Amino acid sequence: MLRTNVPDELLGRGIEPPLRARGFSLSLDVAEPWGGGTIEGRVEAREGSHNSDPVTVTAQCRSNWLDLPPQLVGQKPFWRIGTYWDLRMRMLPIWIEQEIWLDRLELGDLSEANWLHFQLTLPPELPRAFEGTFIAFRWRVSASRRRRIGRDTASVPLILLEPRDQPIVRVEQSPLGQWRLLEWRAGAERDASGGQCSVAYEARRPEDMPLPGETPQQELVRRTSR
Repeated sequence: MLRTNVPDELLGRGIEPPLRARGFSLSLDVAEPWGGGTIEGRVEAREGSHNSDPVTVTAQCRSNWLDLPPQLVGQKPFWRIGTYWDLRMRMLPIWIEQEIWLDRLELGDLSEANWLHFQLTLPPELPRAFEGTFIAFRWRVSASRRRRIGRDTASVPLILLEPRDQPIVRVEQSPLGQWRLLEWRAGAERDASGGQCSVAYEARRPEDMPLPGETPQQELVRRTSR
C-alpha cells in the first residue's frame, strides 16, 4: 500500500508531512517509489488562481539515518526486535538525510490550462522506499512555482506500507555503524543501498525463529517483555 501522508506508526521519525499549495493541487495517478518505477500525475489549477509563472515538478530520493548518542554506537552486535521503540523512550530521535537522486520537469504555466500532466521514469539503481529501524530510503514528489513573495509549493511523501510476514535478520548499515536485527520482511523488499546507507537480509538461526503461529506483533510483545 502506498501512502502520501505520514501514518501514525511513523510519526516522530522526521518524515515531512504533505504540503498544500494555494494556487494549485498535486495529484498522482501512478507512484512506484523504487528503481525502474514510474511517477505520473497532474498539477491542477485551483479556482480563482491567475498566476502565469511556470510550474516545476521535482522527484527526489534520499537516504536517512538515525543519529545515535556516541555511547550507543557499536555497543551491541545484535539488536533485538523492538529496539527502536526502546530508543524512543530514552531520547528524541534525530534523523540525518542525504540526497541520492533528484530530477526536475518544467511543465509550463496553468494560466490557459486547467491541468498539466507529468511522467518520470526512475533510474533502475535507486533503492525502494523503505522505513527501517536505523535507516530509511525516502521518496518525495513536489510541484512549485513562484509567487509575489517566495514560492507556492505542494508536495507529498511516497511511503510504502507492506505486510512484513517473513521472519529474517535485517542488516542495516549507516555512517554510524551496522546493526543486525531480528525482524520481519515484506515479499517485495530486497537488499538495497543508496548514499551512505544500505539494507540486507539474512536467514534467521533456528533458535531465533518465532514460535509456531506467532505474528510479528506477538513476537514483539514476547521478546520485549523479557
